[in-house]
Amino acid sequence: MVHQNNVIVGLNVVLIVEQLISAIHLFNKEIKKEISMSKKLVNRVLLVNDDGIDAPGIRILKSIAENIANEVWIVAPVVDQSGVSCSVSLKSPFRVQKRNQTEYAVYGTPADCSLFAIKSLMAAQLPDLVLSGINNGSNLGFETVLSGTVGAAMMAMTLGVPAIALSQVSSEDNIPTDWHCSTHLAESVIRQLLSLTTPKNTCFNINFPNCRAEQIKGIKITKQGTADVSKFVVAETQDPEGHEYFWFRAQRNQNVLDDDKELDAANNGYIAITPLHYERTDYDFYQQIKATFNV
Repeated sequence: MVHQNNVIVGLNVVLIVEQLISAIHLFNKEIKKEISMSKKLVNRVLLVNDDGIDAPGIRILKSIAENIANEVWIVAPVVDQSGVSCSVSLKSPFRVQKRNQTEYAVYGTPADCSLFAIKSLMAAQLPDLVLSGINNGSNLGFETVLSGTVGAAMMAMTLGVPAIALSQVSSEDNIPTDWHCSTHLAESVIRQLLSLTTPKNTCFNINFPNCRAEQIKGIKITKQGTADVSKFVVAETQDPEGHEYFWFRAQRNQNVLDDDKELDAANNGYIAITPLHYERTDYDFYQQIKATFNV
C-alpha cells in the first residue's frame, strides 16, 4: 500500500514537473514574442492615405507605426481623395500645410503626397518604408486600379521606397466601419512582410476582412484577380434647383468563387495580401501580336 502511494505521488510529481516545463516554455515563447513585437524595425516611416489626414484609419496606422519605427511622418491629403488612383498634379500647383514637425497636409492627391515627401520634404533622409492607409473600405480586385491608397504606395515603390497599402473592408450598408481587425493585426502582418526579401519593383496590398480580429480564418497570399464591374452603376439625381448630377455607385461581389483572388479571400474571412507591381503588359497576348505582325 505504501509502495502504491509512493508510485502515485511520484507520478503526480512528474506530471507537475511536466506542466511546469510546459508553462516555462510557453512563458519564454510569449516573452520572445513580446520582445519581437516591441523591436523597432526601421528608422523612418512615412504614412500617406487617400481618406484625408484627419481620417481615423491613418491615426490608427500612426499608433501601429510608432511600434515599428523610430520616427513617424505623416504627409496626407487635406480632403478625401478616394478613387484618384496614382494621379499626380502635373498641370496645377499644390499647397502644403505644416501642422507640426512631422505632419503635413497636402492640397493634392495621395500620389502627390508620396512624391512630395520622397523628392522634397524627406529627400535628405528618405523614409525606410511607406505605409498607405488604413483605408476606410476595401481595395480589392478592380478597386485596386482606382484606389488612391494603392496609388500612393505604387508611387513610393516607383521612387525606390518599400511600400505597403492597407485597407479595412467595411459593410456596404452604411454601418460604421469596424476597425478591430486591422487595429489588432496590422502590426504583426507588417512585421512579417518586412522580414521578407522583396523585389524593388513590388509593393503589397493588404485587405483586412470585415470581422473581429479573433474571427479571422488566417492569411491568404492572393492575386488581384479580374475586374468585376457588373455592379458599377451611374445614379442620376437632381439638385434643389432641378439640375441633374450623377453619382458613381459600385458594390462588391460577395460570392466566394476563388480564395486565390483577394476579393474572394477577404469576403471569406481571410487577410488578403497581394504583391503588386506597375508592369501591366499582357505577355501572352504580347507574343501573339508579335507573331501576327512578324516583328
